Amino acid sequence: MPLPPEARRRGKPLDLRPRLLLAVLAPLMIVFAISVALDYRLARETADAAFDQSLADAALDIAAHVSSASGSPPSVKLSAEAEAMLRSDPADRIYFAIRDDAGRLLAGDADLPDRRPADAGPPQFIDTVFRESPVRAAVYRRDSANGSVTITLAETLAKRTTARRRILTAMIVPNLIVVLATLLAVYVGVRQGLAPLQTVEREIATRSPMDLRELDVATTPREVRPMVSRLNELFRMLREASAAQQRFLADAAHQLRTPLAGLQTQLDLASSEGCFASDAERLTRIEDATGRIGHLVDQLLVYARAESTTALTQVFEPVPPADLAEKAASLFLDRALSKHIDLGFEVDPAEIDGVPWMLREAIANLLDNALRHTPEYGVVTLRSGTRDRRGFIEVEDSGPGIAPGERERVFERFYRIPGSGDQGCGLGLAIVREIATLHRAAIELADSPGGGLRVTLLFPPAPATDDSR
Repeated sequence: MPLPPEARRRGKPLDLRPRLLLAVLAPLMIVFAISVALDYRLARETADAAFDQSLADAALDIAAHVSSASGSPPSVKLSAEAEAMLRSDPADRIYFAIRDDAGRLLAGDADLPDRRPADAGPPQFIDTVFRESPVRAAVYRRDSANGSVTITLAETLAKRTTARRRILTAMIVPNLIVVLATLLAVYVGVRQGLAPLQTVEREIATRSPMDLRELDVATTPREVRPMVSRLNELFRMLREASAAQQRFLADAAHQLRTPLAGLQTQLDLASSEGCFASDAERLTRIEDATGRIGHLVDQLLVYARAESTTALTQVFEPVPPADLAEKAASLFLDRALSKHIDLGFEVDPAEIDGVPWMLREAIANLLDNALRHTPEYGVVTLRSGTRDRRGFIEVEDSGPGIAPGERERVFERFYRIPGSGDQGCGLGLAIVREIATLHRAAIELADSPGGGLRVTLLFPPAPATDDSR
């Protein structure tokens, strides 16, 4: 059935754990990002202030080499060695220019932009591009009686960029470690907080569909108790409904079996009095129909009992297959002899963990199905033992078998293969599958070497505990 448009638009909702993690971590990551941005900006301004101060001090040092003797224009007394020391920097390139108030270059780089300030004062800083590289420049104007001198000192930004990266790394790495540690702590906390829910989920998951015992409310946290209480109420209502169904089935069985027994008695009396002497075939058909009705009633009751919760109230115990085979032989040997069928038993020592009456019913239905479909002078074999540490029960016959395309459908209730002429009620293999499911056993259908059918029940390798059931 396709989903409605509203459900498709909404999509799959997030699980509880991702929701909690997002609710805690999303604000944390936002605060982390804002903190890194603000801290980096503050650290960058502090570092730039230190580099700017160094640049201003260098400009003032250059100004100390400018001579402004009275009556003569300003001149620069800067030796080649001093200029080399000024320009020496392992990381950045240094440029400078000294100009008089007319803009005439007194010393330095002639192509350095002339950005003379309007008046004297502390060095001013500008960001520009020089020789295709971004630079930071300090511009200082010095006035004297002989005129003014403008000193421009610029440097590239390698040291500043390196310092900014180091500051960013020094700030992000510790904060990132804190965030990761917080993430781990939140994840562990959320996992521990959801552990009671996972415990309830595991307990329910290990149960069979028929196990409707109440969950323990006392051991669950207060926040989970309302949900567990509602589940227990649901289990209680289902148990009551199942009990009512069982009472109805018991009453129905009693009411059906009583008239059937009376009908069979009347048939016996009518037959003994010769009422069917002239039409023995009609008597045979009536007796067959009565037998099928009785068989159907028995099969319905067995199926309902295997499907109901009363099956889970019985204790699982080790059951030797040899005992089951012995009881099956006493029930089906006469029927096999009447059809001249070779009913054989190959029973190896083994133990199967299960409910005895259920396993007997499974074997009875498998043998009944095999004897019903095996022709006269055929062969039916019941085997049991251990394969790969797993107990098994197997029934093999020399009948017509089941086509691969029909092997899944034969487990459906009341299904009979078309054209097979089956006179059964279509519940035998459905009962076997129900019992196999309750015992967590695999059921396999395969061709037998003689062309018939081989049905195998393969049980779990180790007995399960009572709690897991």
